[in-house]
Amino acid sequence: MSPPYSFSLGNRPLPRLLLLATLLGCSLTASADSSLQLPSSKEPAAVATCLRQGIHQLKIPDDYVKATAQDDGVQRIQLLNPATGQSSLQVEIQPQGEHSLLNVSQNGIPLTKPWLRLIKRCAG
Repeated sequence: MSPPYSFSLGNRPLPRLLLLATLLGCSLTASADSSLQLPSSKEPAAVATCLRQGIHQLKIPDDYVKATAQDDGVQRIQLLNPATGQSSLQVEIQPQGEHSLLNVSQNGIPLTKPWLRLIKRCAG
């Protein structure tokens, strides 16, 4: 008789560690596709400048970063794969009067602590 905490697949026991790794992998994948919204007391241009400076300090090459400004005041900072042109992390900064709202889209990559600190610091 097997212990109550073991799992099996047919007649073969499935190690708990493998099950745990699978469950963690699923939860990490789900969280990597999520988005984050942060209000900011700064104007979009100031937030975008702060993000570009922070990205430069992280020593990310310029060809991996795309910064755009739209006529309606929206600023967008994207991390790109230069080989494929696909975006991973994207921060869209929308004007809200004299303030702004940051929309962070992870697009399949985890939001690491250094990135989260940078985004929160720039949102101020």
